[in-house]
Amino acid sequence: MRFGWFVAALVLVGCAKPDPLASARAACGNPGIETEAKIEACSALIESDTLDDANLSVALANRASAYDEGGDVTRALRDFDAALDADGENMRAVRGRAAILINSGQLDAAEALVDRLVASGELNDVAHYLKGEIAAQRSDATTAIVAFDAAIAANPRFEQALASRGRAKQMQGDHAGALADYDAALAINPQLSPALAGRCWARVLLRDADANQARADADAAVEIDPRDKRAQLCRGLLHLRAREWEAARESYDAVLTLEPGNPTALFGRGIARRRGGDNEGTEDMNLARDFDRSVTREFGELGVETY
Repeated sequence: MRFGWFVAALVLVGCAKPDPLASARAACGNPGIETEAKIEACSALIESDTLDDANLSVALANRASAYDEGGDVTRALRDFDAALDADGENMRAVRGRAAILINSGQLDAAEALVDRLVASGELNDVAHYLKGEIAAQRSDATTAIVAFDAAIAANPRFEQALASRGRAKQMQGDHAGALADYDAALAINPQLSPALAGRCWARVLLRDADANQARADADAAVEIDPRDKRAQLCRGLLHLRAREWEAARESYDAVLTLEPGNPTALFGRGIARRRGGDNEGTEDMNLARDFDRSVTREFGELGVETY
């Protein structure tokens, strides 16, 4: 999950002389500019030593968001921290730092920031969304749904909140409700990989859903984001059910590259290897059971013949 897409306008002080940093000011706050160009522009402002604390905080937060978009989380966190040092009331910096902490599983540290964001009344939709993400990671689906409801009430077209509420409903076994939320999210953004992956699982778990539609969702999600573990797991399962052993193995291998100890991927790959003629697949299956004793039952309930 990324939240570095905000735009903060830099306050310009009128003066008679031409502003040598005018282009940097415009680029640093431009949502459509490429990541590297934004970093360069914001850096020029930050290093110019011409900004007051409020504008310095904005420039640092904008650069942090660009680093986050580019995958450089360490520099993003450093800049968000510096932005808050310059202006502790910069709620966009609070939001950005909290989102990174949630993505890395540092929920307690993130929660304090999210509570500040909620109390501020700023960025209300995102504040409640982040609160829901924390609850979801703690497996508290009820609290998560309440928070996502608040986020969607503040912004009915918040596709990420719709998709996350769908996943929380799945946690409660409400697969039909989850499917409706995924459909709503994808109506807003057809390229939202988590919603496509979630809809694949909702269709699988509804039992009577069209397997071809589930496969199409998984394929689309993987094409958009090959690192989407839920999409790869759903596609792997569908390949197993279709007795497509090598394709299933490829999907599970993709997950294990990202998360070597994932028991579902290990067990699924073990089935694919064993059913494809490689008896050493049993080693994968046994290792998966060491991580999670319920994994055999789960595959059986999903219609997979394990032997």
